[in-house]
This record gives sequence, C-alpha cells and structure tokens, in this order.
Amino acid sequence: MAELSILHLYPETLKLNGERGNTTALKIRAEQFGLKVRVAQVEVGQDLPAKRPHIVVLGSGTLSATLHAATDLQSKGDQLHRWLVAGTKVLAVGSGFDLISQGLNLANGGFLQGLGLTNTTHSIEPTYLVGEVELTNGIAGFINSNRSISRGSGAFQVGVVQASDSKELIGYIDGYSDGRVLASNVQGPLLPMNPKLADLLLSWVYPKLTKPTSLRTIDCLASKARKAISVRVRG
Repeated sequence: MAELSILHLYPETLKLNGERGNTTALKIRAEQFGLKVRVAQVEVGQDLPAKRPHIVVLGSGTLSATLHAATDLQSKGDQLHRWLVAGTKVLAVGSGFDLISQGLNLANGGFLQGLGLTNTTHSIEPTYLVGEVELTNGIAGFINSNRSISRGSGAFQVGVVQASDSKELIGYIDGYSDGRVLASNVQGPLLPMNPKLADLLLSWVYPKLTKPTSLRTIDCLASKARKAISVRVRG
C-alpha cells in the first residue's frame, strides 16, 4: 500500500480559522484513495522529522502568532527547501501564505522575511477585506484579511473573486498554485469546503490516483455548502 506522510507545522500556534480541518480533509481523502496516511505535528521549538514528508501544511494565526512562528520557521528553512527539491508539496493558508512568500511588509515599516516559495510579496494594510466569496473556478469560502499581495511574473493565482457580499472583494486575486505550493487566503476551512483542491494537492504527490465513489457523499455536502455561499453572495 502506498503511503502519504503529512507534516502539520505549528498546529497550536497557527489555528485561527480551524486549519486542522485542512489536514483532516487531506487524511480522510487520501485514505479513501487507498493510501496509508501518517500525520506528524511540529510546534515552535521542536525538531523536524528525520524522514521527508509528502505534504507540509501551514495554517493561519494572529500577527503575534505569525511573528512567533516566523523565527522558528526561518531556522527550518534550509531543510524545507531541500524537501521541496526532493518532491515535498506545501499547503499554506492565511498567514501561513505570508510565511512562505517572499516576505511581509509590516505596518510599522519592518519587513518579515519569508521562505521565498512563492513569487508574491505581502503587505499589511490599514483595513480588512471581509466577506464570503465565490471565485472564478467554483471555489468558495470566506476571506478575512488585511493583506495586499504584489505578484511576480506568471499566472499562478488560485482564482479571482467574482461574487461576494463585500463589494471591495470583487476582483480580488487569491492565492498561489504552481504544482508544488498551494496557498490561499480563502478559509472555510479551504479543503473541506473545496475538496477538488485537496485532490489536486494529492495528485501532485500521486498523479495516477483514481477517485473512489466513496467520496461522493462528502463531495455532495461540500457542493451544497459552496452553493449556499453562492446564493447568499449573488442574492
């Protein structure tokens, strides 16, 4: 039986929007695909596992929690970069996206160096963008973020907000996806609400997986949740 190893970094420090749900969604879906799944958790100050994981998950936290995690993450940066070269994939949401970006411009004029896994640079803005969203590719959830994102060359975004109960969010370009890193500011949590993204991430690790019929019920429930958001933001 093929195995899938997931490393959830900072599950207690970066847990602002129920990000454990993303790890749970990956685990459940991978098991339904017939994979044997191992999940490890590493907190600030703890060592990375000796064996390279297939997927690393980073969640979102308050700014103070993000700054706390950032110092520790930089100390692990070289190992994480080696893992990515060897084939590890990364899922990052919210401030986890900040941590793997080129860096985050802070409101006080400082700069928080990121791991440089995306071509994006983020900045803290005075006001938050808050609302339920439906993106161009059918992804749905909610955004609660005061980050602006500048992008390098390449169309690596996850999607563009086409409908929202907040007019300021219309046209918002979300996330980053390049076949090794999947990042987003959409919550819900992201993967339980949008299981096709979980399957995309799994396919980056095992390209020949065949989707089982046992996932139909979960996928139907997720579809109903996305449709409910669509009705609200388009109503």
